[in-house]
Amino acid sequence: MLLRPDFDYIGTTVDVTDHKGHSIIGFGGAFTESSAMVFQKMEKKNQQRFLDALFGPDGIGYTLGRVHINSCDFSVDHYSYDDHAGDLTLEHFDDNATHDSKALIPLIHLAQELLKSQGKQMKLLATPWSPPAWMKTNGQMDHSSKPCLRKEVHRTWAKYMSRWITAMQSKRVPIWAITVQNEPENDAKWEACLMTPQEEAEFLGTHLGPVLQEEHPNVLIFAFDHNKDHVYWWANVTYSHPLASKYVDGIAFHWYSGDGFEDVKHISKQIPQALLLASEATYERWRWHKGSSVATGDWSFGEGYAHDIIGDLNAGTVGWIDWNLLLDETGGPNHVNNVCDAAMMADMQKGELYFHPQYYFIGHFSKFIPPGSVHLQTNVFPTYSYRGQQRKYGTCTWEDGLQVTAFLRPDGFIATVVLNCGDVPIKFKLRAGHRAAEASIPAHAIQTYLLSRRVTHLFGHTAWGVLPWRLALWA
Repeated sequence: MLLRPDFDYIGTTVDVTDHKGHSIIGFGGAFTESSAMVFQKMEKKNQQRFLDALFGPDGIGYTLGRVHINSCDFSVDHYSYDDHAGDLTLEHFDDNATHDSKALIPLIHLAQELLKSQGKQMKLLATPWSPPAWMKTNGQMDHSSKPCLRKEVHRTWAKYMSRWITAMQSKRVPIWAITVQNEPENDAKWEACLMTPQEEAEFLGTHLGPVLQEEHPNVLIFAFDHNKDHVYWWANVTYSHPLASKYVDGIAFHWYSGDGFEDVKHISKQIPQALLLASEATYERWRWHKGSSVATGDWSFGEGYAHDIIGDLNAGTVGWIDWNLLLDETGGPNHVNNVCDAAMMADMQKGELYFHPQYYFIGHFSKFIPPGSVHLQTNVFPTYSYRGQQRKYGTCTWEDGLQVTAFLRPDGFIATVVLNCGDVPIKFKLRAGHRAAEASIPAHAIQTYLLSRRVTHLFGHTAWGVLPWRLALWA
């Protein structure tokens, strides 16, 4: 179908404007030890299917990843790179990364090599869940007392994180960025380390920032890395801190407190220099609706992911990272029984690899909005827009109306992603500049429209081609 001269229309209009915003860094998922262990145990054919589906030329274009420093809940057990109590000089630090060399690093290498063959590269975000037990006031990696860190180890912990980056580099795993601490407000039953905004800012400004500036000046630093309900508060504390503000590059956040798009947007407007990164999202297995299975997954999970991605992107987010890349049929392995769903799951008993709805919904963004794409403002009118009380994370219904985000890609195409979580189809007019076309999206569906043009001018009076790309054509 072609965009033709604009026309009068009774109904919803999607207006793609020429107002340009932030650039995209990428989309991806987390390389956890659990994912690596599942991958290692799969049959060779399923291993290749997995790699091709995420990182191959015909896959969904992942170029962003996350990896844990020391163990996390999705590790087989607790571990660190230095378990020698009182080793303030890190004399016994494992520079060979022995534990992670067994499964985690080999999986990262395979993804890196596949991307390299296409002229692409992996950007890895590294995150600590907990320091070694001897550095903590509670003497264990699980849970956290207040404060988390013993007074005498702050500098050592900063040097430890830098040393870990060096160890990864020696294993051909370059680190693009780190976060200071995973979920600093969560006294989790798994690996945790509680910090207040002020404590994290002080640690960043006094210890971690200076150490990384000296030893790894090209590694970016993200603060917070927790839920969006407090993201604006943490951003303000961090960027107003006289020392932390010198070293922080952005704010990372999770989705577990609900949408929170306005809070992210506030940061984008008031602290425009801050890179905003959605660093974790997942559904626990208990969220499955009746009829869901390991083979099929839950359709609403895909809708919830797309809803969060669109909201975050329109609020100024530069990247979006799913949690585990791969899990087994139990939702693990997980050493604290905190089992989850994932975009790809392997039934180890049956030797099957399953693609859940999240995989396809994420693909509408990661496949068609490559790194370097620039956000374009879109106006959707009239349509519903949820204005009720805070909902459970990953909720998307008819009350959200027609949801849209658009980006100008480096190749000149405009990718416009449209989501309908309602129970009925929605007809709409898609307009770019002075050209428009009629379109329709089914109930509980997602579509990507690629707008091509014959000349380089963005909004010229030329013939625009609209190439609809729908889930059904790819699933």
